[in-house]
Amino acid sequence: MASIQTAVQVMVDKLVADMQGEQPLSAEEQALVSNAITKLADNEKLEQAVVAVAESHIDDATTALQQAAQVGQTSLQQAAQTLNDNGTALESKAAKLDRLDTMAPSLARVEALQGRAFNNQIRPVFGLVPVETANSNVQYKRSTAVWAVYDHSGKTYLVRPGATHGANQEQCRLEHLMLEHNGSGKVTTSTSYLYSNVFEQNPTSKVHMYGASAFLPLGTKDNPADIDYDVVYSTQDSQATAAVNYGGVFVRSQGFTSLTKPKQNLNARDQYGVLTDTSHNYAHVAVLYDNQKHCLVMVDENTSLLIEKYRDGNIVTNTAIANQSELQAYVDARDFTTVNFIHHLLDQPYGNQRYTNKEQKINTSTNSYFGYFGVFNSSVKMGGNKYSAHYRFTEAQKLEPVNYFFTSNSACYKIQNSNGTMNGEGEVTVALESMSGELLGMYSYRTRAANAGYDGGIAATAINCINPYSHIGLLNEYYIYNQYGLGRTCRAF
Repeated sequence: MASIQTAVQVMVDKLVADMQGEQPLSAEEQALVSNAITKLADNEKLEQAVVAVAESHIDDATTALQQAAQVGQTSLQQAAQTLNDNGTALESKAAKLDRLDTMAPSLARVEALQGRAFNNQIRPVFGLVPVETANSNVQYKRSTAVWAVYDHSGKTYLVRPGATHGANQEQCRLEHLMLEHNGSGKVTTSTSYLYSNVFEQNPTSKVHMYGASAFLPLGTKDNPADIDYDVVYSTQDSQATAAVNYGGVFVRSQGFTSLTKPKQNLNARDQYGVLTDTSHNYAHVAVLYDNQKHCLVMVDENTSLLIEKYRDGNIVTNTAIANQSELQAYVDARDFTTVNFIHHLLDQPYGNQRYTNKEQKINTSTNSYFGYFGVFNSSVKMGGNKYSAHYRFTEAQKLEPVNYFFTSNSACYKIQNSNGTMNGEGEVTVALESMSGELLGMYSYRTRAANAGYDGGIAATAINCINPYSHIGLLNEYYIYNQYGLGRTCRAF
């Protein structure tokens, strides 16, 4: 403070001397003084000092300026204290901000609980766009079984088996298609008639009914990350049904010549407990899907070498598998999912009748059914010639099964007689669950008779599939009052 007071005193002495001297202040000196006065104009003591100088009251000016300097020092001390206090407050707030790191798990849990509460809501589904033409001819009936992959993009890739063979109506075809993420319609990849007496090596319009297929996300040999969906067939090598005539598996775009026959009865379980099926039975085929390379993997029947099947061809590896324990060890060390193909000819899947608890084909509107497709309590019900199959392809580009639970209740109908008329109706509720037990979504659909004294269709299989990412699916009540081919896209809100 002494130095400040000294500087003030020197300034005052010079100012007085210059004002009482023979020569007035220069323009530069006057500007400096004016600027200083402007910057310190809010200081009452400075104002008094300036006034005193102007009136040549030197002693008063000196005292006032000294007081002004002292006020300035006090202000600086107060400012320092304020900064110190603010620093303490900032440190306290910073400590609170540091707690955000420890709060992250709690916030994640809250978000997870909110998401679970959202998924727990049962969403009604609404029909959108017809994908078939209704017709009174029974040949137009459409299978209610389905093989589905729910892509994280919201698109759904389906295999719709044929309901019958030897017919020439569109609805009776084996169909491989994609449902748009917004439910605007379907994009058909391939559609083929089913025949028991016609065999084509490269199926285009005709498919041997003794076979199965899937619709999978596959990479390429040089770039496994270059993923696109393609149809994969499992078929005979000739017009026959016996196991000795089993031909193997091939990718549609690569043709029949890329066929690989898996080594018979050499199987392994994937991470979900699902066993592969290499029995060479035309209706039951289950092979390994590599979640890192995005290809199918199987042991060749003739060489015992592992073969990788990509969208653009096969890679024959140098890895030889001698027995089941070696194959299981290979599977356990990697990320595999077993893919169960669906039989080409499957009009309706199986479920449990509520009245008897007996598993049977879901083929009547007068019964109520319950059941699941997937893996539950170590029991696998996926694909083949009895069940639908549901998978999802996640954002992490991993193919995994989805449990598809359903329960339906149907009211019987009664045609017109002396006791009146009773219309049939039904309601089905579907729950989709991941293999880790996460509820992906719950959906409900209600159907009623279109005419007095008739039923409202088969409720249990009405929701053929529904994508838990986009909530877009496919509805099909199979048959309502003399009308078949009732498939249409649907959406849950």
